[in-house]
Amino acid sequence: MKFIVIGLGYFGSTLAVNLTKQGHEVIGIDNRWEKIDEYKDAITHVMSMDTTSEKAVKTLPLDDTDAVIVAIGEEVASSILTLAILKNLNVKRIIGRIISPIHKTIINQIGITETIHPEEETAYSVISMLQLEQTLRVYELDESNVIAELFVPKKYVGHALDSINIENRFDLKVVAIKVAPVKEGLFSTLKKEYSIDFDFDRLKPLHERDIIVVAGKHLNIKRLFV
Repeated sequence: MKFIVIGLGYFGSTLAVNLTKQGHEVIGIDNRWEKIDEYKDAITHVMSMDTTSEKAVKTLPLDDTDAVIVAIGEEVASSILTLAILKNLNVKRIIGRIISPIHKTIINQIGITETIHPEEETAYSVISMLQLEQTLRVYELDESNVIAELFVPKKYVGHALDSINIENRFDLKVVAIKVAPVKEGLFSTLKKEYSIDFDFDRLKPLHERDIIVVAGKHLNIKRLFV
């Protein structure tokens, strides 16, 4: 897989270096030359760039990348502008690092629905998330098994769990369904606003922004999206 990591502070560099170690192609970007020099041998490609410039961002291979992770830390304005540019360029998967509730609110409002919070999630759990399509959160149990929060795969929107038969077809345990609220006709993707249903109705159709919480092996979760 191919990833772009913008911001090579502690969290971003840990993420980029370990993705590279796992065999993925990674472009690491920072506007500090000392970071470029520090990680030039540890990340597939590194480059210095001002990602608040749309002209500069357009030079990146955005169409040929599985995800762009904006890991910029304290420079909130740079983070927001970079994420807005990526959204405007219709990048297929954008993940934004958040450092405060207001930061998260702002980037949610510009349409960034996937976020990471380094104080709550390790770089290693984010790596697991990146390798699983449409995954909101991953909690590693061991090297093979995880608990994952997944947006409903497009092909199963409108279908009921009973007809999908996740347990038998994919050897996954459905733990809960997180039901998305509706606000002014739009789905909210703020995690805290979802209602958690442990006694879910297996005959009830799943909606596009609902989240399925499953437990099982990485490989079986990947099969769910094939």
